[in-house]
Amino acid sequence: MSKIANFIVNHKKTILILFLIVFVISFVLMLNVGQNYDMSKYLPKNSNSKKGIDVLEKEYAYNGQANLLLENLTIPEIIQYEKQIESIDGVESVIWLDDIVDLTKPVETYDSKLVDDYYKDGRALLQIVFTEYDYSEQTRNALTEIISIIGNDGGVSGTAVDANNTVNSIGSNIMVGIIIAVVIIILILIMFTHSVFEVFLFLVTIGISIVINMGTNIIFGEISYMTFASASILQLAISMDYSIFLLHRFADEKKNTDDSKLAMKRAIQGSFQSISSSAATTVAGFAALVFMSYTIGMDMGLVLAKGIVLSFISVVVLLPVLALYSTRLIEKTTHRVLLPSFKKMQMKLGGKIKYELIILIVIVAFVSFLAQSHNNFEFYSKTGDNNGQKEITTKINDTFGVTNQVILLVPNNNQINEMDMADKLLTLPGVLNVQGYYTLIDPSIPRELISEQIIKQFISENYSRYIVYIDAPVESDYTNQVMNSIGDAVSRFYDHYFITGNSRVIQDIKEVTTKDFPIVNLISILAVGLILLLTFRSIGIPLLLLLVIEASIWINMSIPYYSGNSIMFIGYMIVSAVQLGATIDYAILMTNYYQEGRENMSPKEAAVYAVEKGGHSIFTSAVILAAAGFTISFIFTQPELSQLGILVGRGALLSAALVIIALPQLLTMLDKILKKTTLKKRIKK
Repeated sequence: MSKIANFIVNHKKTILILFLIVFVISFVLMLNVGQNYDMSKYLPKNSNSKKGIDVLEKEYAYNGQANLLLENLTIPEIIQYEKQIESIDGVESVIWLDDIVDLTKPVETYDSKLVDDYYKDGRALLQIVFTEYDYSEQTRNALTEIISIIGNDGGVSGTAVDANNTVNSIGSNIMVGIIIAVVIIILILIMFTHSVFEVFLFLVTIGISIVINMGTNIIFGEISYMTFASASILQLAISMDYSIFLLHRFADEKKNTDDSKLAMKRAIQGSFQSISSSAATTVAGFAALVFMSYTIGMDMGLVLAKGIVLSFISVVVLLPVLALYSTRLIEKTTHRVLLPSFKKMQMKLGGKIKYELIILIVIVAFVSFLAQSHNNFEFYSKTGDNNGQKEITTKINDTFGVTNQVILLVPNNNQINEMDMADKLLTLPGVLNVQGYYTLIDPSIPRELISEQIIKQFISENYSRYIVYIDAPVESDYTNQVMNSIGDAVSRFYDHYFITGNSRVIQDIKEVTTKDFPIVNLISILAVGLILLLTFRSIGIPLLLLLVIEASIWINMSIPYYSGNSIMFIGYMIVSAVQLGATIDYAILMTNYYQEGRENMSPKEAAVYAVEKGGHSIFTSAVILAAAGFTISFIFTQPELSQLGILVGRGALLSAALVIIALPQLLTMLDKILKKTTLKKRIKK
């Protein structure tokens, strides 16, 4: 490490120029990294819904869809709107009643059940099929044009509208979120660190590493919108510790020498173990997400792990260079740290009440462990109320009923089977309607007389597509029952078929992630535990530190249960790994100071020393991470991002609280056991 420190200090210009070149290249590349908003893309390839989506893309182009509601218009006016919308670039077809029946005749002459699906109580419901998928730019442009055309005569809803709202809200909010997070972090750092100019160096160093991380995401082609929206803010908050550790050590070393270069060499060597072990445990926590079969975990895990590695390199290599160039500015902007001393608190907690305190925390942790295992989870992300969509959706539901589309694909080689299957589906509880070629068109009518739009909508080269409308939301126990009954009915007629759509995708996501969680949790604990084992050369210390952080995770995850709120499972799963990887640093720092104190102090004195030396850094880090998490929650309306932010922010504060309050007492109470399970060190009896 001495040679590396010498190289960094003696080649400042080379390092600075190299980082600037990489920064500029990464900034350009960052603008070309795509964002994926379709969560179904992360499903395992062998899942039925994923296979169904692949078939749709191949045979039907997996078109985006939307529902158009028109109010208080005559039938000729509705048809005029229909033709106008069909002419829009990006719209493949618009299906309405005139595609099913001859509207030159009065609608009263037709079956009311058929008519009511499209025209009822002065309201018309048109189904728009786009040329491309929901999230494509062409579809979103077409949707914008549709909204401008219909004006006050109606509104749109459906998957394409949800996609458009998600893309718009992410794109407009991410920069706002980063700016707010940076402003809050600046204020926190100014209050809790020794120098105002240090804050500037922290942000420049981590900011450069963030741009490099986002630019190098080009190797993935695209990343999920969840990763894109949260990775930069989380990387900023989590890796800020490394900068603080290094410059605080630099300030300490300067007290012993007037040679800034020598002080920086010593600071790099002295802080390297703490920074590297902190970075390694964080990377291990993120890397565990790679083992999820629902590959959004891999997407987020790789990006965040790469970001932490780049932050570590930037702090160890670039920050010393920047600090040496601005030593005088750092000294001129020093001020008193606006933080209370934790020493008095520890002296009280470490007295007679420490046993009562630990018993209370153990009880809370145990109850929380039981409670968090009974959380009510959600797997479907509901978009916010954008552009009056909620009002339009309510009108559609009130008039035409609550419907949910299930896509069914069966081989198109047996007309009798299809007709019998459709009849059977219509008898199932929860099934409102079944739309397919043979449910809409009389088989006796020659295909040459049928609208090409209808044929293309339902018949492909190999498959026949049916849209099954069910009276159930996208996600519920009742929905699962209806979906299972549909699968059972179809299996009576076909051995080979696909069922997809939002509800089926949610079922597969639930099945996959439920299996993923214990695997990811175990891998993250084992990986972090192994790093702790190597760092402390102990068996007892890793077990203790893991238990403290896991207890904070249990408490964090139990709060939704006690508040009666459901929780997005993907947020629960990711945060379990993130909180462990990001906040185990607090426990490492506290234990390092405790061991340092034990070289010439009693256990009780070492605990006071550890809290006094490490309390400020832990508190500062936790407040920064909490601020970043709560900023994500405040800025983004998507439930998975909002809950992810809350869980990260609350988890950081809980981890810090247990490390500062409980860990020192546990270290003193278990001092003899930890000594016996640790390789020998100089410890005062």
